[in-house]
Amino acid sequence: MSWRSRSYSVLPALSIRRRALRGALRTVTVAWMFGMVWASLASGAHVKVFCRMIGFNDFAFGVMGAIPFLATFGQLFAAVLIERSGLRKYQFLHTAVIHRLSWLLLAVIPLILPLPSTWAVVWMLAVLSMSWFMAALSAPAWLTWMGDLIPRRIRGRFLASRERRALAVQAIVVTVAGLLLDTFYNRALPETPDAQGSVLTLISLIFVVAAVFGAVDIFLFIRVREVLPAQPPKSVLEFSEPRPRLWRLGRLAHWSGRYARALGRQVLLEPLRDRVFRRYVFYGAMLMFSATVGNWYFWLHAMEGLGFSKLGANFLFMVVGPVSGVVTARFWGRLIDRYGRRPVLMLATMGAVCSVIPWLFTYREMPLPGFVTWTINALAGLAGRLTGHEGWVWIDPAAPVGSYLVAGIGCVIGGSSWLGIGLAQTGIMLAFSDSGGRSRFVAACAVLINVGGVLGGLVGGMIAQWLIFLQDSPLEWGPLRFNNWHATFMAAILARFIAVFWLRGMPEPGSAPVLNVLRQVGANVYSNAATLLLYPLRVVGWRPSYARRTPPPSPGPQRPAEDGGRDPNSE
Repeated sequence: MSWRSRSYSVLPALSIRRRALRGALRTVTVAWMFGMVWASLASGAHVKVFCRMIGFNDFAFGVMGAIPFLATFGQLFAAVLIERSGLRKYQFLHTAVIHRLSWLLLAVIPLILPLPSTWAVVWMLAVLSMSWFMAALSAPAWLTWMGDLIPRRIRGRFLASRERRALAVQAIVVTVAGLLLDTFYNRALPETPDAQGSVLTLISLIFVVAAVFGAVDIFLFIRVREVLPAQPPKSVLEFSEPRPRLWRLGRLAHWSGRYARALGRQVLLEPLRDRVFRRYVFYGAMLMFSATVGNWYFWLHAMEGLGFSKLGANFLFMVVGPVSGVVTARFWGRLIDRYGRRPVLMLATMGAVCSVIPWLFTYREMPLPGFVTWTINALAGLAGRLTGHEGWVWIDPAAPVGSYLVAGIGCVIGGSSWLGIGLAQTGIMLAFSDSGGRSRFVAACAVLINVGGVLGGLVGGMIAQWLIFLQDSPLEWGPLRFNNWHATFMAAILARFIAVFWLRGMPEPGSAPVLNVLRQVGANVYSNAATLLLYPLRVVGWRPSYARRTPPPSPGPQRPAEDGGRDPNSE
């Protein structure tokens, strides 16, 4: 490649349209499908098993859960780098590649460190801290870049289509990883590296695959050109005091403190003067609080309280929810493009409230309708005869299938609702990146919202610890038993109601009232349901009563009036 053509492909473009734009958007979609492989393999039951084998205790798990939220403070420095250098593409490429490839350092822990040991725990926490800090540096660059690349008129539909394809990949990857872990994991043996050596090797290979696919996701963006912003970037930080020499440690510490103060005041506090931004940040922080206050306790209640297996819990949380999101992604995208983001956020947040309610009414001995058990076991017997497993039974009478189905309803509602929230939030973030200050708003929004996530985890832990006596003496109401985990669920519901309150006052020009959206959605659902239910009757010739009535005869053609305007037939 000549230097002329290379410089043309590297330099930012004034605009990208038509064929070049379609190719760039296609690359962005394909890249996230590779990235979803990394996202699916970087979490789940295998990560928890790996951490337990290398020596994690409960406190170390808490630190690992707080690292992604604490690392978002790195977005403040990312905003400074973007708006002082004007570079976004290569800042994203360099930092995001380090973020993804750092998982190779986790895969080699069993090879270079004794297990279990404190050194292995410290190594993993340090690598994760560095990895998530690099991710925080790359996030504002990607958002502001995509804000200039993706046209506003198709953002909702494009993001929905992109997310739908990626979530389909996630469902497949999570299922395959769960089956592999269930195959190699021996429940009869202790969870130690010596007893479960094959599982440890398998998880290390999973980390390698995750790092490779995650790096491919980032490398594909080399083909996408950067777009010059419509507005020239403004200085994100006004701090002109010269930095002292390194050997003057006292002055350097004083300068660092003043710089940090100026950074916090100008990057975090000044964007809060915008009323729209302030409303959205309070909504997002409260919503993140509601998501983390009961996050781990859903898993504990599912596995320890209800008796779900690891594969069943993984399938419930990481497959059922994404699949429901895939089904409704286009619906949310059309609503965003037609009615705006605020009414969609309100509807989706109320759906997130409803998704927690089924978990309050689940218990281990929940009955299951007999015809469901008979039907599933009949299918199991048929499959057993075909595969040589006579008497195959899929549902044991003691299995918590009833509670699994009720919890699955909550996961279906939650997966669809959280996808709608994510699509609308991404659209709002891209809109903030269009305004003056650009990456300052993106960085401040991410940092302030994730403060809610940190507080949610801490408050949820305190609630569960204060009410731990309910594990031995739960509150009983008929067959239902409420313990400290249910208290965190109630806190999540309350926080989501408060989030809707903050959202009501957020202005958005051009958005429709939420009641109008509800009427339109209800009319569409009724029309589609009526058509679907009445179609078999129409096939056999049935018509509703109002359609069978004989219409009145239409009046014939009127004759022109004669005799001075009088009709001769009227006499």
